[in-house]
Amino acid sequence: MQPVTDPGFTSRRERIEGLTASAFFLGLTAALAFQWSSVRLMEIDEFLSYYTDRVPTLAQVVWVQLHYPISLDPPTYHLLSHFAMQLLGPTEMALRLPAFLGFLLCQVSLFFFVRRLAGPRSAAIALALPLLTYSFFYAIQGRPYGLLLGLYSASLACWQAAIRAPAGRSRVLALSGIGAALVLGVTSHYFGVLILIPVCAGELVRSLDRRQLDRGVLTAIAAGFVSIATVLPFQHALLAYRAHYYNTAVDWHVLPQSYFSLFSFYRGWNHLQQHIFELSALVLSAVLVAAILLRLRRQAGRDPAHEWIALLALALLPVYAYLFGRFVTHTLEPRYVIATLFAFAASAAIVLQKALRNTPFFYAVAGLAFAAALVINLGHIRDHRGGKAGTLASFTVSPHVAAAFHNNSGRIYTQALDNFYIDTSYEPDATLRSRFCLVYGQKQELDWLDHDTNYITAVNMQHFAPLCTISYGEFLAQPDPLVLDYHSNWEWLEKDLTARKYPVTMIGGALRGDLIQLQNRAATDSFPNPRIVAKK
Repeated sequence: MQPVTDPGFTSRRERIEGLTASAFFLGLTAALAFQWSSVRLMEIDEFLSYYTDRVPTLAQVVWVQLHYPISLDPPTYHLLSHFAMQLLGPTEMALRLPAFLGFLLCQVSLFFFVRRLAGPRSAAIALALPLLTYSFFYAIQGRPYGLLLGLYSASLACWQAAIRAPAGRSRVLALSGIGAALVLGVTSHYFGVLILIPVCAGELVRSLDRRQLDRGVLTAIAAGFVSIATVLPFQHALLAYRAHYYNTAVDWHVLPQSYFSLFSFYRGWNHLQQHIFELSALVLSAVLVAAILLRLRRQAGRDPAHEWIALLALALLPVYAYLFGRFVTHTLEPRYVIATLFAFAASAAIVLQKALRNTPFFYAVAGLAFAAALVINLGHIRDHRGGKAGTLASFTVSPHVAAAFHNNSGRIYTQALDNFYIDTSYEPDATLRSRFCLVYGQKQELDWLDHDTNYITAVNMQHFAPLCTISYGEFLAQPDPLVLDYHSNWEWLEKDLTARKYPVTMIGGALRGDLIQLQNRAATDSFPNPRIVAKK
């Protein structure tokens, strides 16, 4: 085992300052996350988790994920979210709590990992850096990504604690932490299996250097590998989605996007802004790499090589994810690999160790981080507050539309899944809210959109979600149905009705879309094929 070493002389004052600054930044994280979450409405991916996790029992959560999943993950995040809902009620905050705790776990893990290499001041700055990135968003999104960020981070921090423990000191807690982090990571997301790579890479180099195996660490790592078997049964239910999934293109562009998206949601900017941001990020990355190489040369063996290898392996996470997505899952999103942030934050803080020994410089950097965290995240909070206000205002309709809703007491149909979730959750009129119904049709979705993701979601929801769904054929048989058309890229209903020359009456704008009414006409087999009509 490698004994605990002091990264240079660390004074009592530095230890107190590091701990105080870290506690302060953790409090800032909690305050900003709570405020951000309170002004942000749920989005479609969160709704998919929400309706999964609010089922009555843990056993039902597992049953849903085994047979009728709408949120395509292994069960761990859903089980944690379900438990939070049992404690706090089926609320947005409860849904997001595991992600928030995962982000806090990342910050705490950064503190301990960096403190062992570069002292408490660097550790405090490392803990603060994630607050300055767009990855903080995943602390208030009810999906597994914030939790994964924390688990990747904890696996490395616990591994470091285990291998640095002095001879004779119990390592049970550290080894248990490694095993728990790996098992929870593997079973939280299908890309979570990649959590094994950084620890395995670091331990392999350490074993070669020592020419001896660490049975305790290897046993903890083995628990992570064994947990892969528990995920396999849940993959069977995903086969229905894989046949015509909406996102199956995995090309090399996802690699730079995965890195750049750690720091900013830059793809919403114009081309010039994107290019400036990308160039700046590349320059800063080159500077960071140069600073790391300079430190390694100066430290000359004082920094354990295996710990830097583990960080390097984590920094290359998007590369493994690309290969995994390209040849195994055939789908990949940049948010799957946000754990790469740990490697950047830790490395940046470590190379600043010498400069941070200067007290004025440390306070200047901490103050700048505090100010930047406020400016950046208050901007996000302002934007989401405006978005929430706009969505809630959309439920106020004109007297003409209100009369149409009132005069026709039947269902109000829509085919836009994201807006359907919003309407059934945030419409202030409970009676009106209960009338919304989702239309689904596999053939139509394949004809017009070349995927059937929403169709499978609608069919699976029927087994556990308390929402109205109806097939396209049943919908067409309804007498003069009201329809909300949102004109989104995921909608085929308007296209299909137009192609079939189905008679409709425009009533007016409503709920972020248009309210229309179909004239009473039974569905027949004489309608022209929509594909043929679309090609004319």
